[in-house]
Amino acid sequence: MPKVFGIKLVPLIIATIAFYLVGFLWYGFIFMDMWMSAAGYTEADFDGSSPAWMALGPLISLLTVIGIGKVLLWTNAQSIGDAIQKTLFIWVAFGLTLALYGLAYSPMHSVNLFLIDASHLLVGWLLATVILAAMK
Repeated sequence: MPKVFGIKLVPLIIATIAFYLVGFLWYGFIFMDMWMSAAGYTEADFDGSSPAWMALGPLISLLTVIGIGKVLLWTNAQSIGDAIQKTLFIWVAFGLTLALYGLAYSPMHSVNLFLIDASHLLVGWLLATVILAAMK
């Protein structure tokens, strides 16, 4: 099976799609209104914006999943549980801390925005991890 950076291609694609779909559900349906309010956006803010920017979403998801996959390879994750534990660590060290920047430094200091962003990364990263580990 072909590999990308040592990660099997099919699990990489499936995990990337899964992570992207978590974001689509999080920001497009489940928490859309709460997120827009917490971020200070209205639907009018998106009128006339180019949909081409949305193409970055799958790329961001792909790069993130490659990063998770490489960490799992480098640390020789032995099981799904082991992979989850390692991903939880990198989420705390990087995902959670990156989400905290908005809470600390944005003028709104929105706890809701922080919780939405941090939980998106947590759920998306764990789902991608399970897929990568299960299909390794």
